[in-house]
Amino acid sequence: MAGLEPVPAAVAGLLATARGCLEVDVCWLSRLIGGAQVIEACSGDAVSFGVRPGSTVRYGDRRHSRGHTGHRPAPADQASPSSGTGTGTGTTVAEGQVSGRLGAGSYLGVPVVLADGRAYGMLCCLSRDRVLTARGRQARSLILLAGVLAESLSCQRPDLEARRGRFRQLIDNGGPRMTFQPVFELPSMDCMGAESLARFPPGFGGPERCFAEAAELGLAIALEVSAIRAALGALPQLPPEFGLGINASPTTVVSGEIARMIVDVPAERLVLEITEHDYIEDYPATDRALDVLRRAGVRVAVDDVGRGSAGLRHLVQLRPDFIKMDRCLTQHIDADPARRALATALVSFARETDGLVLAEGVETAAELDVLIGAGVHQAQGHYLAPPGPLPLPPNADQTRPPPAPADQAAFGE
Repeated sequence: MAGLEPVPAAVAGLLATARGCLEVDVCWLSRLIGGAQVIEACSGDAVSFGVRPGSTVRYGDRRHSRGHTGHRPAPADQASPSSGTGTGTGTTVAEGQVSGRLGAGSYLGVPVVLADGRAYGMLCCLSRDRVLTARGRQARSLILLAGVLAESLSCQRPDLEARRGRFRQLIDNGGPRMTFQPVFELPSMDCMGAESLARFPPGFGGPERCFAEAAELGLAIALEVSAIRAALGALPQLPPEFGLGINASPTTVVSGEIARMIVDVPAERLVLEITEHDYIEDYPATDRALDVLRRAGVRVAVDDVGRGSAGLRHLVQLRPDFIKMDRCLTQHIDADPARRALATALVSFARETDGLVLAEGVETAAELDVLIGAGVHQAQGHYLAPPGPLPLPPNADQTRPPPAPADQAAFGE
């Protein structure tokens, strides 16, 4: 997820040192979370290998390599075992040939074990041209650097545990509080449903910051699941003909947790919103997970279109039922021909793909009028109705809201 906090300078420096000593293209540190590694920090040409902080690497992921050796306390990027060797120091080296999305080359990884004996994750490196082996100089150097890295992380562990504990307590207590923003059909202005939005207790910060921090701490899926569960629990308070928007990252979608959660709810009333600026590592895996949800009746939306850089690929690859225009496109659309042209183009794209366009962040009557003229299908925003608790206010279904006060601050979804 976007917005991960910077890693400590010592960790970043050690990764850069490892990359230089081993003369490889990229080094990364990942943390063991269940059966996967979540990459915390990278040094080198990570972009061309398709990895970045927040990326998840799993066993059996054929996108990353053909072979893997060594033990698996912290999984490496491999699908099938080959000949690995121990180092004589209690640390096992994983090596393999890397192919597919990460580019042809060679891989080497060693576990990072904290002072108290707990496995933290993996220190890994990739090279396109050099052959990395479990018995070579690179492996010995990587083991030494993993030990130094473990010492540095052991010193930080109490703070990390305190932060994780705070989020775990929030999750155990039912997750964030949910608020609901009505969604209106255009041009009729009939209320069609609501989007569920997470709100956090004092001291946690805003939703984007909280979800980013949870990802850094390895609790992203757990926090998102708790928010979705809270939203689904409120579904009976909506009129039976209303839909409900729920937000999820691609990682949570692929995890299968949502499919398990919606077994006992009317899935045809749900719209799953995937944030446009969230990085998708594996479109085929995401498509398969979305197909499972679609077969259950869930509709799919790409959220915040226009805010990030992955919008066009998301729209083509995910085939959304709804395209949600970010408020950066909606704001001042009445005074900006470029924004109007983009809105018209999205409507045309939706028409060709049997989708609908929903505009977020509508703040003025003038913006609403332009959106209606451009053929946008649905809208939400403070001018129409602010977020609030359920049940929705009785006037949420009125035909056209009164003008907002001139000094009304814009609401950011």
